[in-house]
Amino acid sequence: MNILDDYKTVLIVGNGFDLSLKYPTSYSDFIASKYFKGLLSKENSLASYLADRKKYCGNWIDIEKELGSYAKVLAGYDIHAIAKEVRYNRSLDDLRKSFRDDFTSICFALTAYLKEIEKVERFNEGYDESHAYKLIKEIVYERKSSYVVSFNYTSFIEKVIHNISHNCTDFCIRHIHSSIKNDIVFGVQDSMELQREHVFLYKSHNKCLDVRGLPQILENADKIIFFGYSLGETDHSYFDDFFLNQTKKDCRSKSFVFHHYGQDAYDDIIWQLKTLTNNRTSYLNQYNDIQFKDSKQ
Repeated sequence: MNILDDYKTVLIVGNGFDLSLKYPTSYSDFIASKYFKGLLSKENSLASYLADRKKYCGNWIDIEKELGSYAKVLAGYDIHAIAKEVRYNRSLDDLRKSFRDDFTSICFALTAYLKEIEKVERFNEGYDESHAYKLIKEIVYERKSSYVVSFNYTSFIEKVIHNISHNCTDFCIRHIHSSIKNDIVFGVQDSMELQREHVFLYKSHNKCLDVRGLPQILENADKIIFFGYSLGETDHSYFDDFFLNQTKKDCRSKSFVFHHYGQDAYDDIIWQLKTLTNNRTSYLNQYNDIQFKDSKQ
């Protein structure tokens, strides 16, 4: 028997899970940290570019998309797209030469930042009243084997499960983008057109990427729960075939639960589903049971 037959519930979590537990794990939090400021003090041009973009993006920034934008600026030799003070008055050739090292330094800094957050043994006050904690508690009490697909680098999902139930054999956890214990998978999706010299930016370039069997995990499930994960453009390659198949008349009907945080997050998920289904969201609704739950309420 296929081992996946035991896991009919699949929980997919993103950074919103950690944020729900009151941990400062967003990219904006990272940019405000001493680790990122340390990169700026060393005149890391890529970090400087990201910090500058953050000014225009407000409290939220999609670093992965900005990495691609930076690469395209360098590829197009558009030096005027980056202000002199942002690039520390360096030439385009200098930026191109340091790009890979600057990127690697950011990966190391992000890992160090998250390790510091995770090493705190105690949960933040009020953790057990968070939507993330209540969801895991609900799944544990259902006593059904669940497959967790985590897009986080941290292990807070494991800590919550252990806190609720010391017997965690009912959960199989997969960190798609690896974790801070290893080499984190950070970068852009394969569909982004980059020059060959920037191949290191692709997530698929990282040997720690663990997506093998993901289509089977999703197809086998009866119920798929998304929490703190927006199905963002940088991860579309993991889900586009699956969601498109769920819009077909002969698909295996599933139950979907999308947890979002507020109206803007709901709008964004709807837009992502529209893209992932090639504008067939109405068929997705016809052939599946879909629920949306607002974690902000």
